[in-house]
Amino acid sequence: MSERDPKRFGVRRIGMEAALALAALFGVAFALPSAAQDPAPADQPDPEAAPDDQAAPEAAPRDDIVLSIEVLGGRRSSAERLTAALGQEIGAPLDEDRIDEGIARLWDTFDVRASVERLPVEGGLRLRLRVVEMPVDLEPRFVGNAAVSTEDLLRWVQLSERQELHLHDATRARSRLLEGYRGEGHYFADVKIVTQEPAVAPDGSVTPADVIFRIQEGPQVHVRGIRVHGNHSMPDRGFWLWRSGLKKLAGVELAGPSLFSWNGEPFVESVLQADVIAMREVYRDRGYLDAVVEVDRLEFSADRDRVMIHVIVDEGEPFSISSVTIEAVELEANPRGPGLEEIERPVDLAFDEDVLLELCRIAPGARYEKTSIESDHATLRDYYGARGHIAHPSLGRNEYWDFRPPRLVFDPDEHTVAVTYRLVQGNRKRIREVLFSGASHTRDRILRSEVQMLEGEQADLKKISRSLRELTGTGFFSDPRDRLNHSDPTFRFLPVEGSPDEVDLEFIVEEGRVVDFEIAGGVDSNTGLFGIITLSMRNFDIAAPPSGFVRAFRDIYRKEAFHGAGQRLDVQFSPGLVRDYTRLFFIEPDVFRSHFNPTSLSAEFTDRDRAYRSYDEGRVFRKLRLGHRFGLDWRAWLGFEDKDVRVSDVEEGQPVPGALTDQEGDTAFKGVHLDLEYRDLDNLLDPKHGDRFSWRNQIYSPELLGGETEMFKSIVSYQRYWEVGSEGTAVRPSFELNLGAGIAEAFGDTDSVPYTERMQMGGIGSLGLRGFSYRGVGPNVGETPIGGSTMMRGSLELRYPLYSVVQPGTYRQVEMLRLKLFVDAGVLDPVPWSLDWNELRASVGFGFGLARPFPLAFNFGFPIEDGPGDERQVFSFHIDPFGF
Repeated sequence: MSERDPKRFGVRRIGMEAALALAALFGVAFALPSAAQDPAPADQPDPEAAPDDQAAPEAAPRDDIVLSIEVLGGRRSSAERLTAALGQEIGAPLDEDRIDEGIARLWDTFDVRASVERLPVEGGLRLRLRVVEMPVDLEPRFVGNAAVSTEDLLRWVQLSERQELHLHDATRARSRLLEGYRGEGHYFADVKIVTQEPAVAPDGSVTPADVIFRIQEGPQVHVRGIRVHGNHSMPDRGFWLWRSGLKKLAGVELAGPSLFSWNGEPFVESVLQADVIAMREVYRDRGYLDAVVEVDRLEFSADRDRVMIHVIVDEGEPFSISSVTIEAVELEANPRGPGLEEIERPVDLAFDEDVLLELCRIAPGARYEKTSIESDHATLRDYYGARGHIAHPSLGRNEYWDFRPPRLVFDPDEHTVAVTYRLVQGNRKRIREVLFSGASHTRDRILRSEVQMLEGEQADLKKISRSLRELTGTGFFSDPRDRLNHSDPTFRFLPVEGSPDEVDLEFIVEEGRVVDFEIAGGVDSNTGLFGIITLSMRNFDIAAPPSGFVRAFRDIYRKEAFHGAGQRLDVQFSPGLVRDYTRLFFIEPDVFRSHFNPTSLSAEFTDRDRAYRSYDEGRVFRKLRLGHRFGLDWRAWLGFEDKDVRVSDVEEGQPVPGALTDQEGDTAFKGVHLDLEYRDLDNLLDPKHGDRFSWRNQIYSPELLGGETEMFKSIVSYQRYWEVGSEGTAVRPSFELNLGAGIAEAFGDTDSVPYTERMQMGGIGSLGLRGFSYRGVGPNVGETPIGGSTMMRGSLELRYPLYSVVQPGTYRQVEMLRLKLFVDAGVLDPVPWSLDWNELRASVGFGFGLARPFPLAFNFGFPIEDGPGDERQVFSFHIDPFGF
């Protein structure tokens, strides 16, 4: 019998059979030369040869066939399961390798030590499998846990309720318990193991093993704060959003009491070590390459439930750049084998090195900083990308542009570093074809009208990225209700066989949610509580009706009907406590099928009734507009509007503006619109960087189109968005600057601008002024605003991300919740082309915004400049309609 340790295999013994076989092999080897030297004549029959009709003798029976396997010692597992784990088949020759693997498998699976005894019997072998089961506690116990439930303890040791624990695993379970307690802030926790081996009682019964974990939890330790000593170049200053210094730059997780953690963060040693490493990396990134950051001491309170962490820093001197060079390389496979680091072979630069260095931010004499290298990476990538050298992983090796890790040569005595940028330049590419995949129901012309990169042109990464933004901005390939799980459009390059300098550009899209039918409700500060019944169909096609009435819903749901032409149809009916309205809207984005620089045609009908503080207003207007796009950024519209306005129930007994009483009754407006817009935004729904400019003009004249009023109205607005913070951060704070100005003036037989056409401010929206109610900003007559014929406004808002998640299937961080800090200001003047700065209104405040799964905003505005009769409103909110 031979025993095999499951964790270590010994050298296999050579049995008698192997020795005889080896001797036979040598005998054959010595006999072969002799036979070769003395061959038998070909024509002499062999007297020993058997006759043709005589049967050949049967092969000798093998003596290594396994006939049976006997299992001894297994009580917790059946013999069948143990035999199956061993792996040796009955009726097959003995397989020593499988026996060795099976012994190891028995240990890993059943926690048994096994040995195999080979017993020769007539016709083969009988195997005897002896197993020794490790002691096991059928139900381990925990004593002393008060702050942590037994369910959590079992989860930490990876046991389910009533699951057995082997005694030899107790030490490992103790380590997991300590790790769990330390992760919850119980820094002083300790766990002792009390074990009892199984024993045989006098009556022959077996007392099972017993494992008890005696736990001393200790207090949960919270952090009072982290004090960093020696961080002279990056001192910690300020508080909350206005913090600056080393801890803010490192994103330290452990912190003392705050608005969201009144007791301070639980003290977890592994988190502290990660924070220390992060602080070291901040110094490395800013050129302090030999800086030392270490934990100096932990200062616990008397009852050991709070700790002040002291960190000491030895900054050293910052390194400066001694020289900067740029070289180009190509990658070759490592001849030593696959998976090893590729070999770089120097090649010539595609562009003059001096030109490239002029683009770079770093220069000799400047401090070495990682942010400068990241900036140069982006600058060089864009420079090459605009000239056909594309940085995209869908291209093959040496085909795409790549920024290799810079080669750094340090001089610790002089505190300098020589930097060499290494570029894989790739081949200059030209676009052969622009392809689309995934748009199974959208017309090709709709897709191509959003793409700036044309076939036959030299590849330009900036144009391609912009085209991708435009495709995303259509909303045809997104799902506003499930943005986390719906993949945004992307692109890749496909090689062209036989033409290494050409590639096909393929945009990959996924048809989105474009049909919404809702019976919904909503509420906001401007309109109060309202209900809404709406049918919205984006990417609509009026020329593709369903195949029949019975199949209409199925065809629309499958996007086989009324889908794919880029049109939009909106039907809305909304009753409310303050406002009722009905709206029909349709737009054809490309009337003349020009694909590029298309001309659109839109038609709109709206019937709206609104109750204001001093009167009721009803509006019915019909609008027809032609629009034209110039490139991807500029748009212009020319349209006709027919509008009827009714003013009723003007409040009596209270002072109101004369213009309001003059307009009581019905007024007809007929006029033209002339609008212009520039737009370059990264995201239409939630922009983070880019610009938008618009100029809206309305001219009403009875001499041209009829109606009763002669006036014009012109409003200019500008929004700018930009991000701040490290470019390497996935979700960064951003600013929005919003400016606007407007003028409204009557002419001809009309003495003054009608009250309903004057500009009003207050509340939220395009003419919002938070801290005041909707249209609650004066100058006023009593409590009713006069309205402005001249308007100027401005707003600056900081958007600070509070919570983000990773979009499933990607590595992209998606913002969920943000904090907003804002300042709003504006002035209205009832006299055209005049501004009375004594009527300036201003407010400051903060708010919270939920970006997903549906837009929601809460604002708290505090007026710092107001006037008599203004209606203040500190809290304002807006919730998009929610469907049922």
